[in-house]
Amino acid sequence: MDDAFQLIRKHRGNGLLVDTNLLLLYLVGKTNPGRISNFKRTSRYTVEDFNLLGQIMAQFRTLITTPHVLTELSNLGDLQGEERLGFRSWFVHTIEQATEYRDESRLVVKDPSFDRLGLTDAAISALSRHSYLFLTDDLDLYVTLLKRGVDVVNFSYLQHLRFTL
Repeated sequence: MDDAFQLIRKHRGNGLLVDTNLLLLYLVGKTNPGRISNFKRTSRYTVEDFNLLGQIMAQFRTLITTPHVLTELSNLGDLQGEERLGFRSWFVHTIEQATEYRDESRLVVKDPSFDRLGLTDAAISALSRHSYLFLTDDLDLYVTLLKRGVDVVNFSYLQHLRFTL
């Protein structure tokens, strides 16, 4: 847990890249925290997980993202009615606050991680050349980033510890 605290302190000024699943949790929670447990794509999370994620994200000056993450996020947020409008509003707000890095897909697919991770996570992995903190609950992405010597935190680890800032 101390390592996670140290990494958060180290990267507060650099930025935080949050993977798609966690950003989906964040946006669904911002839209309607009560929906987290019964929305098919966030049902494995709790309101406490959403609160923890929000606390972590609030520690950083900059949210880092990619067009691949945003596209996937937009497609996964298949809520209806007022919740859809709320989700899209938070989505726009998040995009406006984020710094977006674009690596061309034709280059991303040449990254050695593409075959294992797919396009979105390979695009995240390709950003390992920058000095950001990466936050994920995807074990394959986590291991890939660790092997590259990247500062990465596994959100699942923080969940189990009931990590608090």
